[in-house]
Amino acid sequence: MLGSPFDLRIIAEKMALLVVILSVILVFANLTHSNRKYLKYFIGFAILIQTAYMVWRALYTIPTFNVISLVFGGLLFLAELLALLQSTTHRIMFLKDFNPVIKTLNDLDVLPTVDILIATYNEPVSILRNTVAAATSQKYPKDKYKVYICDDGCRDEVRQLADEYGAVWVTREKHTHAKAGNLNNCLQNYASGELFAVLDADMITKSTFLERMVGYFDDPNMALVQAPQVFYNPDPFQNNLKLFETIPNEQDFFMREVLERRAMFNAVLNVGSNAIFRRSAIEAIGWIPVGTITEDMATSMLLQARGYNTTFVNENLAMGLSPDYFADYVVQRDRWCRGNIQVMKKWNPLKLPGLTFMQRLIYLDGVMYWFFGLQKLIYYIGPMLFLLFGIPIYYSDVFTMLLFFVPTYYSASLIFTLFGHKSRTYTWAHIYESALAPYLSISALSELFFSNKIKFSVTPKGKSASHTYFAFRVALPHIILAIFSLISLAVGINKMLTDVNYMMPVYLVNLFWLLYNMLGIFVAIFVCFEKQRFRAAERFSIKDRLFLQFPDGSGTYVDLLDISVAGCAVSPVEPINNPDGFCGEKMTLVFPDAYFSIPCVFLRSRSWGRKIILTFDGLSTSQYSTLVNFIFDRQMNGFGEFSKENIFTIMKTKVFR
Repeated sequence: MLGSPFDLRIIAEKMALLVVILSVILVFANLTHSNRKYLKYFIGFAILIQTAYMVWRALYTIPTFNVISLVFGGLLFLAELLALLQSTTHRIMFLKDFNPVIKTLNDLDVLPTVDILIATYNEPVSILRNTVAAATSQKYPKDKYKVYICDDGCRDEVRQLADEYGAVWVTREKHTHAKAGNLNNCLQNYASGELFAVLDADMITKSTFLERMVGYFDDPNMALVQAPQVFYNPDPFQNNLKLFETIPNEQDFFMREVLERRAMFNAVLNVGSNAIFRRSAIEAIGWIPVGTITEDMATSMLLQARGYNTTFVNENLAMGLSPDYFADYVVQRDRWCRGNIQVMKKWNPLKLPGLTFMQRLIYLDGVMYWFFGLQKLIYYIGPMLFLLFGIPIYYSDVFTMLLFFVPTYYSASLIFTLFGHKSRTYTWAHIYESALAPYLSISALSELFFSNKIKFSVTPKGKSASHTYFAFRVALPHIILAIFSLISLAVGINKMLTDVNYMMPVYLVNLFWLLYNMLGIFVAIFVCFEKQRFRAAERFSIKDRLFLQFPDGSGTYVDLLDISVAGCAVSPVEPINNPDGFCGEKMTLVFPDAYFSIPCVFLRSRSWGRKIILTFDGLSTSQYSTLVNFIFDRQMNGFGEFSKENIFTIMKTKVFR
């Protein structure tokens, strides 16, 4: 952005016009907020504003002073153009209210046979046990489903686990094509059900998983029914920033909101787990596709291209683990980024026969999203180039720029708010993307142009940290960006104070741009402080009244405070005499509503006996399965999801006050 000698009259006219435009936008937005029938008109109005901005950008603002200005100015324009296309797709998807039809088992004449395939490689058996216990205790006729543990690690302890729970242990000699090859091996050589479910090793299903999902297959053309991935532990942002349930899980926006809207256009994306497929449909596309490290995306797209139907059940029916550490989170996103680009190169959604226009647009948008790292880096470079070296990549006087840019950004942010997203805001989208930008920019470029063969890597989960530490290697790209940002800030402030007066607005705009970038950069650095995780087994707050039976047969009623698969905390309804005297004693905890009891050990008491910690000990297979069902059947939401007063809820309620 360039400056020019002040013409106060022209500046005043432009700013007055800006105030008028913003006032019109705000009035229109408030009208839309109170009456949803105006939403499509407001979206059309916003797209018109954004289109006018991009036309003006293309015609008047790309600098040609030198090669650097031209190259980075062109790249900035392309980044903004990509953002326009993505925001337009998002608006089309969320334009109309969506009320999906609910199906149950009563919609079926005959219950189909179902195979449950649990894919595992090297995950801890302690995590896999929960998944197997839940999968083998479904509220579905026992003779109608069978569980297969597809063990690509060929571990003897997994074989023993399968024997213990009556599951089938499946292995193979050649471990080709990673997870897709593992599942295909089971489907072609072991499983034979009409339907099959796919679960990751950490995804613990509710006992109603099959009951709630299978009814949708009353449609003979239904090939895929997908449930969201919901997470019961804090992700790296929630844990390392100490925000915990104040913000939702980073994946909730896609898993709970975007996937539901994709269902409107039969463009549901298989997310690798928590899905049920019709076997004949998978056979028709040549089994689960191989040749990419994200076989899930390819599977759903190929099914839809063959004319099959897909749908999404927006319920918490299975819960898993988020990556514990930011480094693992980066590895996971790197795999997703590369895999999406691989799918685009092998099955281009723009050319794949059979897809509708909206399916092509949605899949293309899904792939283009993974180039956000490059977009962010271009946004980072812009103010630094100008403040450090005086090289502009955006050619305009400040006040004309504000006249075009501010209404564009303001209307876009209001639309995002009007959609009522429960798990994402503009600011947090900026933070999430900033945290990954340096890594995924490299991933996207290398996969797009070089296609180096990347070994499939399982995201590590279920680890615990005994202390807080700083992941310096992971934070290094952000530290470098932070150093350059701070230098640019100091140099920019100095130039603003010493340069001619008419350049002050130019420096102010670039400094504001820089500070906005620094918000994402510095939060990313803080996320690299890996905070201590105390528990190997996550605890859940469940309120219920149980009965604690002492060794001599007597006992007392207790209120359940929290519980995990390893133990629980209870509060006696009546005070217990000398509670510490029971430490180490074996007891029995009776669950009245669930009609089961489990052995436990009195570990310790707290708050003078008002809180008692019990650890479970010596549970049978049946008792463990019932305990898992007791815990996870009661979980309506994931960790931080739709919490009553999270940051996002508070921010949204203030926008239209």
